[in-house]
Amino acid sequence: MIRAVERALAIFDAFDAEHQSLSLLEIGERISMPKATTFRLVNTLQRNGFLVRLEDQRYCLSLKILRLSGLVKSTLGIREAARPAMSEVCRATGETVTLNIRAGLERVCIDVVDTPSPLMTIVRPGDHVSLLRGATARLLLAYAGENEIARIIAQSAAAEKVDPAELMADLAKIRNQGYSCTSGQRIPGVTAISVPIFDIKDEVHYSLSLTGPSIRMDPRLEEFKAIMLDAGASISAMMGTSQSPIAELAVASSSETKARKKPVNNAVAASGMARGSRRRVPAA
Repeated sequence: MIRAVERALAIFDAFDAEHQSLSLLEIGERISMPKATTFRLVNTLQRNGFLVRLEDQRYCLSLKILRLSGLVKSTLGIREAARPAMSEVCRATGETVTLNIRAGLERVCIDVVDTPSPLMTIVRPGDHVSLLRGATARLLLAYAGENEIARIIAQSAAAEKVDPAELMADLAKIRNQGYSCTSGQRIPGVTAISVPIFDIKDEVHYSLSLTGPSIRMDPRLEEFKAIMLDAGASISAMMGTSQSPIAELAVASSSETKARKKPVNNAVAASGMARGSRRRVPAA
């Protein structure tokens, strides 16, 4: 039953601004679904008023979808959408999780879920730093758009003593792999992983980041990357993205994440510190 529901919902994802009407074959190809299954589910959705069959035998979304979209809670914002995933990432990793936005030449933290670990990174809502250094900042810069990137580099690179060519190469790498990861780039001894959050226009204005002491983060880096990619894809879906570039990476890595996941208590114990004293270090 659950699989049937997932497949039916996947049909809606086959449609986007460039594919507003599709044939049965095209729907099946776009979501990698067998022809027989596609035929059965499309007919069910049509009978229930969610799809319309056009005169040319193609299908499009019905106005029933528009009615349902109007019921979406008007106050649902990025914090509300991201908070459950942030709490889950913190629980799974034992590290600090932040939600960030690009504002002018800086990245600004807008929400934080702190780790329970005694050794933790300091991040507070309202904290802002340059877009040229750190995993979070460079992730947001990487998705800012070609013209905006050029403008920001022209205004800030010299003052920040950053090589434009090296920075551009790093930004291209971030976009290609779908995440940013740095160790000690901005703060010595701190490792950070940042993933993009895509909105309904498939644009990136926010990022989800995980930061912590390198001594704890580095041994579990690949596991943490998989967790973050999955969380970023989940939040992006809730924000209405049509096809997040990181979704496939997240799905591919989900089995590895489950296999390698360790209890949060292990991460706390790895610090070798008593719970009574909380030592803090700046966030990346």
